[in-house]
Amino acid sequence: MSDFKGPLAQQLSAFVDFKRALGFKYTSEVVMLRRFDRWTQTQPGPHDTLTETIVQSWLQQGVLEGERTLSGRTSLIRQMGLYLNTIGQPAFIPEPSAGSRHYTFVPHIFTDHELHRIFEEADRVTASRQSTLPVVLPILLRVLYGCGLRVSEGLRLTMEDVDWTAQTLTIRNSKFGKDRLVPMASSLAIMVQTYVHQVHPDSPPSAWLFCHRDGSAISADNVYRRFRDILWYAGIPHHGKGQGPRVHDLRHSFAVHTMKAAIDRQVDIHAMLPILSTYLGHASVAATEQYIRLTADAFPELRRTLDVATGWVIPEVAWE
Repeated sequence: MSDFKGPLAQQLSAFVDFKRALGFKYTSEVVMLRRFDRWTQTQPGPHDTLTETIVQSWLQQGVLEGERTLSGRTSLIRQMGLYLNTIGQPAFIPEPSAGSRHYTFVPHIFTDHELHRIFEEADRVTASRQSTLPVVLPILLRVLYGCGLRVSEGLRLTMEDVDWTAQTLTIRNSKFGKDRLVPMASSLAIMVQTYVHQVHPDSPPSAWLFCHRDGSAISADNVYRRFRDILWYAGIPHHGKGQGPRVHDLRHSFAVHTMKAAIDRQVDIHAMLPILSTYLGHASVAATEQYIRLTADAFPELRRTLDVATGWVIPEVAWE
């Protein structure tokens, strides 16, 4: 039980319930929110939401408080504010703290033409006869994009994680400690099955789906290096270490293209965001909301539609 008792008890309880419904344990965060709850009881009211005064006062850095602790407090109150905005309750959203490691990188959203070139060049990868990479990379990159996976999630897949009947992948213990099911398009499932027949004719259920000839796991560094080569041959400029495009941008591109397709079909973006957030295994809907701005940047013709539909949801902050 969260046992909040302050003027924002109802909102705090709803926020924690929302996070736990998404699969998060939310234990250390609740400890911090209880501190915030007790603190609000000492503040002059009335205040039935996250007002600018309450938020800015709460985020005053303590004399003995480090940047990392302040960054954590700021991030948590930002997430709560974004949640309240999402359900239609106005709330003040603070800027990220100076100690935050986020908001410094803008993902590269691959165009359809760039994706075609990437997959085309991946199909041409050659290596020694002892390497499985020429077979692995074309399928792995298509799975990362087609299912919106993190690189680590793709590389941790085992044979038993693939359900051929349901055409789904089971992602276990992902970035935030959650498991989730991810569907594959029928065309992608057929490609993966063809790959399995070629690479895993007699492999046990525990075998890595993407592996070397000796069955050992393929490292992310190996994939990153090969992806740089693929970008070069595809004619897509790379801007140097840490600047991208990155393999992870396949996941960002999936999210933006999915949102673009939904907008084209006139799907309610507010109803879609929690679904896409769960699909991607995000820590919060707030993380998924950032794709709205990326979609507007990638497809300027949709900017007016997005501003009208979602302008109140997201504060004017840089990409997380």
